[in-house]
Amino acid sequence: MALVRKGLIAITGTTGVGKSQLAIEVARALNGEVINADALQVYRGYDIITNKVTSAEMLGVRHHLLGTVDSAREYTVHDFERDALAAISDIHQRDKVAVLVGGTNYYMQSAMFRKSLVGEAGRGSSGDSVSGQQGRTNEELWRELREKDPAMAEKWHPNDRRKVLRALEVLHTTGRRHSDWIRESEQARAGEDTLRFPTLVLWLHADPAALNPRLDARVDAMVERGLLDELRQLAAEFGDPATLDFTVGLRQAIGFRELAPCLRGAGVDEPLRQAGLEAMKAATRRYAKRQVLWIRNKLLPECRATLAKPTRAHGFVLDATDLGAWDTAVRDTAIAIARQFVAGSAMPAPESLSSAAAAVLATAKDAPGAALDVRRHRCDVCSQCAGSAVPGEAHDVWLIGDGEYQQHLRSRRHRKNAQHLRRVASGEAWPRRRPGPAEEAGE
Repeated sequence: MALVRKGLIAITGTTGVGKSQLAIEVARALNGEVINADALQVYRGYDIITNKVTSAEMLGVRHHLLGTVDSAREYTVHDFERDALAAISDIHQRDKVAVLVGGTNYYMQSAMFRKSLVGEAGRGSSGDSVSGQQGRTNEELWRELREKDPAMAEKWHPNDRRKVLRALEVLHTTGRRHSDWIRESEQARAGEDTLRFPTLVLWLHADPAALNPRLDARVDAMVERGLLDELRQLAAEFGDPATLDFTVGLRQAIGFRELAPCLRGAGVDEPLRQAGLEAMKAATRRYAKRQVLWIRNKLLPECRATLAKPTRAHGFVLDATDLGAWDTAVRDTAIAIARQFVAGSAMPAPESLSSAAAAVLATAKDAPGAALDVRRHRCDVCSQCAGSAVPGEAHDVWLIGDGEYQQHLRSRRHRKNAQHLRRVASGEAWPRRRPGPAEEAGE
């Protein structure tokens, strides 16, 4: 029973795939408690937009870091790392099993691994005021970063203000470049036993063809529960959405930006509402894709890299595509593996769980790549087409990393834009239209 006191079960997956339900089921079966690792669910209130599990759904299982932070505060990954480790320690001291669950995978990795983040010396407050950058344009900030830390500037688009500011903040508060901190962390990971606890990672995966309709239906259910009223409350707290930065704190919640035009006045313009809901659904689908990329290309390879070290993270994929098979394919399988893990028994081969698990695992990298090797790619085809979009909405199309770029090249949106440019080059007239929500989502 040694692992009960020292181990960690981590449940990850895309939004809307059933992570919270599985965490509760595993915790009930193993005398465990749940630690939330969702960057928005840590905030108090706004239960609809953040999709918090309800008290009734918890079935008596104690939850930590769920709805504990004031909504006006920006809660950072450093804050989470500190609080999650304290919660895990408390759970272990009471001889219970710690179950970490959430879709914010960099939160999860900060709890699992040492030296996964810039140290406390590199952390300041959040927002533009920390770095004294208020009033400066995105382009000005990015140019400063390119001059002082070109390796980091190459990773981010100038409009990714939050990440550019973060890199500048590290430089200003520590006197060292953010890229140097990252290189040091990667060297430590290669040579040290950086995993904090023996860990069981359960990746809850669903085929997008089955998941996407569920995500759309969940948005509709959120509206029925009072989503727009909750968003109006959020707008009243933070101010006019037209002037807000949607990249920090609770303002990042999907739906706030997309439905912002509907939040002014008491009435609801139905076409505007429908357009906002379609945009929210598309944004949710895109977010699910990004979560899969992170798990497949970062989290799972990090786990695989530990298998040759004393402290190991075992990663398994559970097929949640068919909800009718949940009890056998997900719940019972997860609990059986978790019992083996807690007992210190030999673990089964991850590929043996199902053909779906084997297929998904085959797409994951064997080892984590160097973070500084990630580069931005500009899609010249889609950027050129964006120039003929609705006035005021033209934009360059940038992709972060080779994987995201290759996925974009296979998307319907890219193929249609390429076809349009070929028609234009041949002199064939073809009316240009804005891509629909599904095309924007890359489907």
